[in-house]
Amino acid sequence: MAAGASRQVQRLQWGSAMALLLGLLALLIWGPVAARAAAIMGGVATAMQLLAAWRMARTGKPAELDNLRVYLLGVGLRFVGVGVLALLAMRWPDFFPPLPSAMGYLGTVLMLLYLETRRTR
Repeated sequence: MAAGASRQVQRLQWGSAMALLLGLLALLIWGPVAARAAAIMGGVATAMQLLAAWRMARTGKPAELDNLRVYLLGVGLRFVGVGVLALLAMRWPDFFPPLPSAMGYLGTVLMLLYLETRRTR
């Protein structure tokens, strides 16, 4: 397995684990509807992270401030996830309560970004 594919598998594993963990935490705090929302938004965060990493890798340049275009591509894709979160929470607040949904998305994407920066050092 190539190094890039291996890293994508690790991102998927960590993202899935975080989404599950945050879903369980939301279940304990708010109940089953919140657990579902947190887990779904954790999945959205994982998908956005995978897409951002894939798109940035296709440029062939590292995502650093020196390569601002590549860096902004990753940031932009992750902000799309924030837009999805806002849209779902506003359109279907009974299905996607804002606080558990935000916890699922932000908790997952922040953990994945942390792991990403640890890998590049």
